[in-house]
Amino acid sequence: MSISTEQWDAHLVRLGGHFLQSSKWGEFKSRQGWTVARVQAEDDHPNAMAQILLRGKGPLSVGYVPRGPAFGGDSFDAKAYQEAFDDACRNKRAVFTLIELDRAIPESARVFFADMDAGMPHVQPSRTVKIPLLEDEPLLKQMHQKSRYSVRLAMRRGVVVKRFAFDDPDGLQFFHELLLDTSSRNEFGVHDRQYYEDFLDVMKDDAGLFVAFVNDKPAAALISVCFGTDSIYMYGGSSTENRAHGSAFLLQFEAMRWARSRGMKTYDLWGIPLQDPETSGQDGNVAGTSGDDWRGLFRFKTRFGGEIVNYPPTYERIYSAIGTWAAKRYLGGRL
Repeated sequence: MSISTEQWDAHLVRLGGHFLQSSKWGEFKSRQGWTVARVQAEDDHPNAMAQILLRGKGPLSVGYVPRGPAFGGDSFDAKAYQEAFDDACRNKRAVFTLIELDRAIPESARVFFADMDAGMPHVQPSRTVKIPLLEDEPLLKQMHQKSRYSVRLAMRRGVVVKRFAFDDPDGLQFFHELLLDTSSRNEFGVHDRQYYEDFLDVMKDDAGLFVAFVNDKPAAALISVCFGTDSIYMYGGSSTENRAHGSAFLLQFEAMRWARSRGMKTYDLWGIPLQDPETSGQDGNVAGTSGDDWRGLFRFKTRFGGEIVNYPPTYERIYSAIGTWAAKRYLGGRL
């Protein structure tokens, strides 16, 4: 049974599915070279849905289900759904498919996972922080006192946060320059400008592109997205020279306020280290973020309050043991 992208997203929202299972994320990833296959249980109101991303080289491909499948609480024909899922993967010559759930497996879906193997490490972060989008004062009150102080400091010192339209080239330019600055400072890789332009073009008004200015100079920027009842902080960067006066904190606060105005209930800060880092210094501070050292990022994100969410382990559906070995060797153990 084939359904439109609008119907797909409507059913996904009904199941509480994740943005990475949405049709817009699939469209965006198709621009990055992935093929998209969608499989839902054969029902007018499906209780099982998976958007599978597939890519390959030569005769082999691998599949990936980010933050899915989405399952409802009611029963469905899990065996028939597994067969449809397998057919979709085999039709694209997948040697294995990595499944990266966003919640615990419901009882109705146990059969689907019964003969799967433990998967490789998470592609997406394995932990995140989700913040309830309360009214302004309760939203500030749930923050650590230092974060709350930084937001109010930015307000007092005239930090200005502007939201740019998704197709405003100035906003994208500010964002990408700040992202490159952060990448150089913190030693991590980023995509080229076209990647983020594609993201904004696909998401359109569901995306929030925010830039914080200190004395009219860009200090910090982020891109977030809204889906269902969740807003997600997807990408961000800050200026080495101008990141002062609490600009990054006010930037996140304004992104939360915008998401709340759109009817979102939670704000997902996306990724924190799997383990809580050890603190250093008498005031309990931690080191800055650099490379694989996310201690500074952990402090920044967890001090906004909210709940730390741990994602379940990954699973793999293997279609060819030899092909899986070869693909993983080529991929270096990661997608």
